[in-house]
Amino acid sequence: RIRRHSLPPFIPLERLAREFLPRDLRGFLARLSDHLNAFAGRRFQAEQLQERFSSWIKGTPQRNSLCNLLVFKYDIPGKSQGF
Repeated sequence: RIRRHSLPPFIPLERLAREFLPRDLRGFLARLSDHLNAFAGRRFQAEQLQERFSSWIKGTPQRNSLCNLLVFKYDIPGKSQGF
């Protein structure tokens, strides 16, 4: 039974608990780890995009809490208008 946690709210913790906790703690932890690793990977990729291509990106990219939606504007080298 889960009482308190500090996991992001977009992780389907209740569904995972219902599906795995009564019978498969390792399965629960494995799926939870998958969700957390996917989030951390997306966040890292968004940060890398901003760091590596900051000279092409106009302004600061916007992202949602899941980091699965990025909004940004960029210039193509040699072109006079943004794309």
